[in-house]
Amino acid sequence: MTFPLGKPIALMILAALASGLFIASRGSRDRADLVVWTFADNHARTYRGDGTNTGPTLVSIFRHNTGQSVDVKLIGGQATNLRLNSIFDNADSITDVPDLVEIEISNVGQFFRPPVSQVGFLPLNDRLAKSGWGNRIVASRLTPWSKEGIIFGVPHDVHPVTLSYRRDLFEQAGVDLAAARTWLEFQEKCLAFESYWRAHGFPRRRAIELPSSSADYIIVMLLQRHLNLLDTDNTSHLTDPRVAATVEFYARCVAGPRAFSGDASPGEGVWIRDIAEGELCSCITPDWRAGLIKNSGYDLRGKLAMMPLPRFDPTDAPTATWGGTMIGIPKQARDPDKSWKLLEHLYLSPDGMRARVQHSGLLPPVIEAWKDPIWHQPDPYFSDQKVGELYIDLARQLPERYVTPFTALATQALTVVLNRAVTAVQSGDDANLNRHLGGWLAEADAEVRKRIDFGRFDE
Repeated sequence: MTFPLGKPIALMILAALASGLFIASRGSRDRADLVVWTFADNHARTYRGDGTNTGPTLVSIFRHNTGQSVDVKLIGGQATNLRLNSIFDNADSITDVPDLVEIEISNVGQFFRPPVSQVGFLPLNDRLAKSGWGNRIVASRLTPWSKEGIIFGVPHDVHPVTLSYRRDLFEQAGVDLAAARTWLEFQEKCLAFESYWRAHGFPRRRAIELPSSSADYIIVMLLQRHLNLLDTDNTSHLTDPRVAATVEFYARCVAGPRAFSGDASPGEGVWIRDIAEGELCSCITPDWRAGLIKNSGYDLRGKLAMMPLPRFDPTDAPTATWGGTMIGIPKQARDPDKSWKLLEHLYLSPDGMRARVQHSGLLPPVIEAWKDPIWHQPDPYFSDQKVGELYIDLARQLPERYVTPFTALATQALTVVLNRAVTAVQSGDDANLNRHLGGWLAEADAEVRKRIDFGRFDE
């Protein structure tokens, strides 16, 4: 039998096939025993090191203890979402499945849209109960990663929120910001602060960073008031009077004659420069944001201080939570028992928590870890305050944060309402702002409910 294209072409095709088979077989042999997907560079560095480590990394410790190799893959958040959805939708045909995967809180809702039995992650309730971790992790921090009481992820963090401010500049203005117990008192002190600096040649110095066109900080304030826009069953609270009151207060903080805030300069991390240069003199700081300030390269040691959040009402929490990450085990993982052992090592072991502190300074979700002396030391960046102890105290008072497939939709609707409120205040058409807000929020609520009903997953 002869090959119609000639012997040279036949030999080239055979060589290509042989090379492909060799590469495929080598790739399968070279695949690590366990694969972890993460979207965050600092998480990847925490697990596999950053090239400057003098001691063993977390993955090398795990290999030494278990004989199992680990490959940590850094994959962007959107790419992770697309690839995971493809895996979950094609359970029988996808082979490149991670053994563990991290998901950011703003993205997790989409994976909870199916009925509990069809969620693509393994339920972890039994493993948490049998290992004892279920009683050792901050209970409220398991809520965002759960649906109908089924826990699908272990929290990476707690992220209690504080308020950090330029102590030196507020003291120079004669304003004791930490004495503000309510948001109205805070507003008065910030207005006095700005008045002082205008009189001393700094007309653009703003008391706090508050975005004028994003609802992120309103969400923090609502969580203080124990309000989620949507409950776990997608019950909407957009028409709760406290939502209108909070949006009205916030709109008057960022616009109009009693505004005392400014937007951060555009660009990733540029808000820290604004703080360092005294353009914006306070900001909302979950622990990850405080870590960014300290690692930014700006020398703010001794110039900053930290305080709990002011409240609207005595029953409000002096904190909330902003951001978060879970790690879960896909149902198609090759060996869920091995995945669980690695999860415990990366997230819950003493080695894992020490590495997290070293690379990110995040308060861990394991309560007993808070006894570590590192959380009880004076912090030179924050005027030698023991900010770790403040975060621990606030973590014990953390309001529950719910996330559903429609939480992002409700947040977008609230942002639209905020923009309408800010426009009204800027134009002076705000005499009846609270009444207008009631109507705008009712419209938003109706639209969100309609979208929820339309998007329900048929069982």
